[in-house]
Amino acid sequence: MPPKATVYTEDSFSVVKVGPMGPYGNNAYILHDAEAKDSLLVDMPLDEQPLLEAIAAANVHQIVATHWHRDHWMTYDPVRAATQAPVLVCDKEINIPPERIDGRLSHGQEIKVGSKRVTVLHTPGHTPGSICLRIGRSLISGDTLFQGGPGKTSAPGDLETIVRSIVTHLHPLPEETVVMPGHGPNTTIAEAKREYAEYLRHPWPADFYGDVEWVKPPPGR
Repeated sequence: MPPKATVYTEDSFSVVKVGPMGPYGNNAYILHDAEAKDSLLVDMPLDEQPLLEAIAAANVHQIVATHWHRDHWMTYDPVRAATQAPVLVCDKEINIPPERIDGRLSHGQEIKVGSKRVTVLHTPGHTPGSICLRIGRSLISGDTLFQGGPGKTSAPGDLETIVRSIVTHLHPLPEETVVMPGHGPNTTIAEAKREYAEYLRHPWPADFYGDVEWVKPPPGR
């Protein structure tokens, strides 16, 4: 196991967190069914050696990009060469060369990994096609939800969109669900809901975009 990998097990299924990697501290994830010898890789960030070491014996048969920002696919070429696996993204994601992807995923769709099924949750806001992946008691949240706040937004209206995504699709999950983001440490749905309750006491302006912390009031408040 590469030194940057952390393993979370659930019955015979494991979620391998590989990271932080590269200049942006990205995390990648390998969803692995040992009995079926089947794996799914989530994201392809920079830091080629530890990622290739992690997938070397994992039998990766599918790759999912949580969204199409460069830091989440910077090792696309070596990973594709090593696995020959198809790359899947959300059907709402934009600005992707058609030759770089092999299939589109819709909200509520299930991806089979061995004996398990991974549920796709469309959570726009960071990008139009951002997704989260739910597997058992774990949620891979990409750049939608982090410890301490939502993902960064880029235009007016995006903050409202990402907050709506989180409240609608993520907060209803069991509170013990472990949230595994695209950068940084894990959190839980329970903690995210507690932080969001604080945010409601001092919500940021509707036209704001950028970085937001749940417990930090907007400037001037």
